Amino acid sequence: MSRMFEYFVVCGIGPEIRTIDGSKGYHGPGWMYLPSLLDQYPPPNHALYPPPPPQLSTCVLPAGVEFYSSGFDSNDPSSFPRSYPIVLTEGDGSKIYVSCISFRDLVCEDIAEAYRIQANSYADKCICLVSRLPSFSILRSALEEIFTLCFSSKGSSKPLWDVIAHMVSSVPLPTPGKERVLFAIESCLLSVEAPPNDSLPHADISFLPIVQCLDVDNLVRLFTAVLLERRILLRANKYSLLTLASEAICHLIYPFRWQHVYIPLLFFSGVDYIDAPTPYMMGLHSGVDISALAMDGVVVVDLEYNLITTSEEIPPMPEPEFSILRGEIMKLIYPNVIGIDEMKSGIYRLYEHDSKLRAKLWGEEHDLQLRMIFLKFFATLLSGYRNFLENSATQVFNTQAFLKKRSRSTNQPPEPMIAQFLDSHGFLDYLERGVGSDESNNNLLDKLQDAIGRGQNPMSVLPSSPVETEILTVSDSDIEISGSGAKYTYDKFPANIRTDEQEEKRKQTLAAISNAFEYSGRHAPSKDPLADTLSPLERAAERDRMVLDIKVKLQGLWLRLLKLGATDDPLSSFEYGTILALIESDAEGIGGSGFVECIREHIHSGWDCHLTEEQFIAVKELLKTAINRATSRNDLLTIRDALEVSSDMYKKDNNNVPDYCQRHLISLPIWEELRFWEGYFDYLMEQSSN
Repeated sequence: MSRMFEYFVVCGIGPEIRTIDGSKGYHGPGWMYLPSLLDQYPPPNHALYPPPPPQLSTCVLPAGVEFYSSGFDSNDPSSFPRSYPIVLTEGDGSKIYVSCISFRDLVCEDIAEAYRIQANSYADKCICLVSRLPSFSILRSALEEIFTLCFSSKGSSKPLWDVIAHMVSSVPLPTPGKERVLFAIESCLLSVEAPPNDSLPHADISFLPIVQCLDVDNLVRLFTAVLLERRILLRANKYSLLTLASEAICHLIYPFRWQHVYIPLLFFSGVDYIDAPTPYMMGLHSGVDISALAMDGVVVVDLEYNLITTSEEIPPMPEPEFSILRGEIMKLIYPNVIGIDEMKSGIYRLYEHDSKLRAKLWGEEHDLQLRMIFLKFFATLLSGYRNFLENSATQVFNTQAFLKKRSRSTNQPPEPMIAQFLDSHGFLDYLERGVGSDESNNNLLDKLQDAIGRGQNPMSVLPSSPVETEILTVSDSDIEISGSGAKYTYDKFPANIRTDEQEEKRKQTLAAISNAFEYSGRHAPSKDPLADTLSPLERAAERDRMVLDIKVKLQGLWLRLLKLGATDDPLSSFEYGTILALIESDAEGIGGSGFVECIREHIHSGWDCHLTEEQFIAVKELLKTAINRATSRNDLLTIRDALEVSSDMYKKDNNNVPDYCQRHLISLPIWEELRFWEGYFDYLMEQSSN
């Protein structure tokens, strides 16, 4: 059975905290942190289902995770939960549809304790429903019901993750045009269905936002830029608007498909993607600064201010098609849509306060009419295109013959817009999908051209709604038989039950962090008033004691790391985690330099430097971290020492040939920096003079 919901996922702050720029550890409430995938159903150890997309956690919280001193506050709109859809694209071009609710939730006690985060702190968290079906409405309704169930004082009749598990595993994907699936989340009844395959592609969105934000001329300019496969950047201050506008324009170019990079909601740290030279369509929150980017040739569409800017001209749409398209759009949206100037106070505000007005002005029938207007545009623009199809080894369409035929019929030279469109990946993809495939039997563009030629109503090409669809009801027997009246309530979104292995790994990670804080905190310079009375010599002595203690600790950890058994994984060991934390948490570099010195002393004591495969990986990663931290402090001495000891340590490959650790460190950026080579040259000169 194909499932309606592929995954339920929770993202937020996990045991391994790092900032957006990659710095590990908790740096305070003023920083933005990378989100992690915290929980999911089906669980990650489920053999039947592939894992969620690896970029999911970053995309659902595009700004990152922020810490707060308080949670939801009815007097603070910035603390309100936010609901928005996103769309992810896989390598084969298929789309994954995700509904998200982000909110402030209590930081887990074990994480707060390990990182010394203030008790009762809050951080951003996001719950998500993932599906292959673009049914945004049902995804949002189901997710909102789960969220409400969690934080409602009424509670749920069984544990929340049991409710989630039943919903994800039991609701089937409806057969397009034939089935309607009914299911319940506690007492809330929901239904989902999909249109028949021979209709327009399923678009469970409203096209109202895009026609509210852009006037007709700018809507046509954006449409043209998409057809010509330009680099397109949408800007808005609402996540949902970016996704809805992107999806809407993709549906308006039907039967053609966007063939390039598609990221309707770009995570903030990915802003450099905008300078990519290849075509893309991306959406970026208007709060992200792009002033430092080149932006040459990028079509920037500001949805808040109805403004399109680009350094390269967008060819005008040819006549008479442009005038016809513009006129039909105007006829549809005025007075059905209130003016753009009236909407600047907020794209949804008026409609949220008056649902009757919203229903009167714009509904599903207007969405369908708008899509048909654009499909009729293609039917006219490509009139007779089937006469120029070829099935040769060199081409599938005779572009030059088609353009000559059009020029004769319009008494105009070939228009650049049409020539560029016929040369696009989207047009070629359309032809390749249609030639010799079943898709040609359901080609609405061809059906529409034939209907127009016969003088029929264009809407006749759409299938009539079936008189009756089969209703599938999904019941939850556990709820029906549970008459005990027990209720489950929560003060934070609950974690799913972890396996013993997951729990142990979490404990080891947090124990390593806590241990590093304990050692650095125990020997950190005192912050009490008596510290100011210490003499310089006393301060130096205190620091020497701290350095010595850390080095002794590192020596013990290093020797124990090398003695781990064959079945132990060094990367998940307490020893590795504590060494790593000592290197990363020490601003003065004592941890990094001390670790390198431990290795040097071990080598000088007669160690043969031979590492197992697992030890080799762990040592290499620790040295990388030490070198990167030393680079940020301009500590060339530690960098030099780390590279020297890495040239001694090795493992044996399958052919019994030594593979030295240093070879795996040459990708580090310090090798390309002049300051390193200048410092190393000075060191060599000093050694030679001695």
